[in-house]
Amino acid sequence: MDFSKNVIGTWMLESFEIKTPEGIIKPWGNKTHGLLIYADSGHMSVSINREPENKSGNEAQNSFDSILFYSGTYQVEGNVIRHQVTEASNPSRIGKEMIRYAEIKNNTLILTTPIESFGQATLVWKRT
Repeated sequence: MDFSKNVIGTWMLESFEIKTPEGIIKPWGNKTHGLLIYADSGHMSVSINREPENKSGNEAQNSFDSILFYSGTYQVEGNVIRHQVTEASNPSRIGKEMIRYAEIKNNTLILTTPIESFGQATLVWKRT
């Protein structure tokens, strides 16, 4: 399957789960929704929101923690998609490469992150 052609399009988030280092699988949050766009020009954008959690007394911080956004360019190598980040809600991601392991089943795109300090994320997207 040629991922470079099959990922192009617009995808709606169906689920976003984190597998912790202890092996516990939990959702990234409540009422999570998102949009992922891969353009044939080689540009991409992802925006994900969840219901703000009241982890602090600071409403602005709670709202900021409920947003995950980045955009830039992408390259497909086999079933690996490499996102080169140029804009992001978290400035520390700008200039970084975000690797995603991809699988397409019918109209569903499954993206999995490499294992990181927080664990591993799996996002399931449905083609729109």
